[in-house]
Amino acid sequence: MRAVSTVRRFRLLLPALLVSAMSGCVPFHQDAGEYEFTPVEIFRDECGLFAANQDQFRGALQVTGRVVRLDFGLLNMQLIGYFLAEGDDFAIDGTIVNASARVRGQECLLDEASFHIDATTQCGTRFDGVMRVRYEATQRPAECACELWMRFEAVKEAKRCE
Repeated sequence: MRAVSTVRRFRLLLPALLVSAMSGCVPFHQDAGEYEFTPVEIFRDECGLFAANQDQFRGALQVTGRVVRLDFGLLNMQLIGYFLAEGDDFAIDGTIVNASARVRGQECLLDEASFHIDATTQCGTRFDGVMRVRYEATQRPAECACELWMRFEAVKEAKRCE
């Protein structure tokens, strides 16, 4: 039987230890679940998008490693993005084409609806940031095109940070 040196044993054992130690490691602390979005400040909302759809500003958040996914209530939009390399900031985007939406009391067929969120984790059950929702309708009535820009906070199941 051949003897195995201590250095060789360590070199064989090190990758296994690293894999087992990192397999349960989630570097970003944001709980998955249902979040409700509340405006802190509305910068722009010329068509009353938030007021008319207030009950749809919620969504189910999922975090897998650095990847962030939000199934958002408004237009059943799916936003996907990443945590940034440093810190607790993340950005998510989503676009949908040929969507039907109610704008200023009339039904509109939108060429495109796009969403963008820049956010920062405050604790496991809360994040805040800025949101942009943009409705584009080039061949439709001008009243259908509008934007919403707001600073928001999103809270999971009404559990604020302690």
